[in-house]
Amino acid sequence: MRLKSTAAATLTSVALLLGSASLAQAAPTDLPSVEQSDFSDPSSLIALINPTTQLSPEDYVPENLVTVPGSSDKLRADAAAAVEQLIADARAAGHPIKLISAYRSYNRQATLFAKYQNQYGTAYAERISARPGTSEHQLGLAADVGYSSGKCQLHACFGDTAAGLWVAKHAVDYGLIIRYPEGEEATTGYKYEPWHVRYIGTEHAQAMEASKVSTFEEYIDLLKGQAKEDTSAEDAEKAGKKSESSKSAEPKKEKAKQEESTTTRQKSSENSSIDDLLVLRFLPPFRDWSFGF
Repeated sequence: MRLKSTAAATLTSVALLLGSASLAQAAPTDLPSVEQSDFSDPSSLIALINPTTQLSPEDYVPENLVTVPGSSDKLRADAAAAVEQLIADARAAGHPIKLISAYRSYNRQATLFAKYQNQYGTAYAERISARPGTSEHQLGLAADVGYSSGKCQLHACFGDTAAGLWVAKHAVDYGLIIRYPEGEEATTGYKYEPWHVRYIGTEHAQAMEASKVSTFEEYIDLLKGQAKEDTSAEDAEKAGKKSESSKSAEPKKEKAKQEESTTTRQKSSENSSIDDLLVLRFLPPFRDWSFGF
């Protein structure tokens, strides 16, 4: 992966900000449902990592890494199966490709970056390598593929080869995307890399293709917009249920009050009758009432 300069990172944020309004309008209505935490959780298939978004924790190690058959490289299980099938089908279609690179740990990436930094200086090192903690390879979901012969290996010309064109066309069938498309450096922060594929799952890969956006950053922006709308709708629904519950409780409270009032009146009447009887008990006999004063 080749990282652009710090200025490109700034352009990434600006481009996303300016495009957010139009993206929201263009968002399809059938995007997969996601949680807000999926965007930052490194174990999520849609975790976003780029020059301005670092892994947390920065030394994250995937739990289910497996060796991709036919290589010594590792990926998370689902990604490994997808890349293995992609390579097998490409070969069956007459395009002899292989896996060049897959999972790289934080320490491995730190060693590579330090090597390039010492050899070429920081500015150039950032153009050809990611800083540790900002590489998609650390997620265990990214892979670099290329011709078995080494033709155009890790070069932009791979995108113009028969194998490169086949990978770009069929990657979505395996839940993969070309992570750094041509002409999108300002958004992704990286140069065009037709050899770098990222696993996001078939559902998301197909939804991203259907949404007509070019980059994963734009797709994430669409998902975030939908997740926000879903949360707002859910909050409104909860508020509505709470209001209905309160309304349904009001008749019950009123009925209880009426019953309490009736009981009070009955008790008051009973007490009044008792008092009257007590008074009558101590009055003189009826026949004495005829005498005046």
